[in-house]
Amino acid sequence: MDECSSLGESTEDYEVKRSEARKRGARAPTNQSRTAPGEAGRAAGKKSTRLLAGGTSAAPSRAAWAILACLACHRSEGERETPVVVPVHCVPAARETVDMVETLRGRVATPPGGDLSVASQVGGRIAGVLVHEGDRVDAGTVVATIDDTATRDALKQADAANAQAKSAATNADATLERTRQLVARGIAAKQELDDAVSRAEQAHASINAAAAAADLARRTLGRVQVRSSFDGVVTRVWRGPGAIVDGTAATPIVQLAATALAEFDADATETQLVEMATGQPARVVLSIGGEFSGAVRARSTAIDAVTGLGLVRIAVESKGPVLLGAFGLATVQTGERAGALVIPASALGGAIADGAPIAVCKDSKAELRAVRIGWRDDARAEVISGLTDGERVAVDHVLGLQTGSPIEER
Repeated sequence: MDECSSLGESTEDYEVKRSEARKRGARAPTNQSRTAPGEAGRAAGKKSTRLLAGGTSAAPSRAAWAILACLACHRSEGERETPVVVPVHCVPAARETVDMVETLRGRVATPPGGDLSVASQVGGRIAGVLVHEGDRVDAGTVVATIDDTATRDALKQADAANAQAKSAATNADATLERTRQLVARGIAAKQELDDAVSRAEQAHASINAAAAAADLARRTLGRVQVRSSFDGVVTRVWRGPGAIVDGTAATPIVQLAATALAEFDADATETQLVEMATGQPARVVLSIGGEFSGAVRARSTAIDAVTGLGLVRIAVESKGPVLLGAFGLATVQTGERAGALVIPASALGGAIADGAPIAVCKDSKAELRAVRIGWRDDARAEVISGLTDGERVAVDHVLGLQTGSPIEER
């Protein structure tokens, strides 16, 4: 006996009991004496209580549920849903020679030593700053000027001291010549000649010292113009007109970043880092637009303990300046693999960590398999195990397919 038959019999038994209960309730008393109105009400209440105890009050709800369950069981086979044939594209797995590449994310940065604070070599008050943040400058461009009043005074003093030294040297030379003549005649002592020679030598030494001081003052005067030491871009202005500088690197005026030797600094995981080597070709595509070729310049020899990442520095080959700080993607070719079993990346139906699911097209039906994936990029993926040459895989509607799903190849 099936479930619907048992439900039907239970319903029929229930209806019979319900009919008998109604008949007993409708039968009038014949041999009983007349009762008072209050007693009749109490009797009616007891009868109603017995009917409720028999379950008649819940009868409509239970009967309805039983009928609906029976109707659901007697659905015809024609009313059942038939599987939908899914149209898919299927392509065969094939052996190919593929370039092994790694894709890294990073940003354009200056190479080591390419970020420089420009400071004045002379102390004084800044007379003017001639550049602003973001300005591009060439090597030798004047970026700021220092008040030259004190430096010009120092040059004048040095020139005056030089003139005095020359005058003293001329006088010492004349004195030396006269002393020689007197000594030759026997009029002066030999000691006086030695003293004259010493004073002449000191005078000439004073000339050299004064000339050096004058040259230093002259060069210092030329240094009041602060110049860029390489081609780059002004990334920051530290001090403006009126500020005091002491002529050392402790008081920089502007910050410059080299653009001619810009590089792309990318983060790499430990598995990516071990594949990197100096000189490997790379291609950099910036998010703001622009594509550049380059090569791996250097890579980290250690992993950061906090982030678990290493640094890969890629030298960018650019004819013009590159926007520093721009983000992008770098594709590094780490090698070549011949005879790799390759399928389209669109055939992968999910994550590849625990085995990527694919749908194999076989006998007009789909067969889901978990395959092991090796190298992959945006377009292709290498299958290490779980698939053989020539087997066809679905490349669309992969997520909606199940094992045994009927398919139609397009």
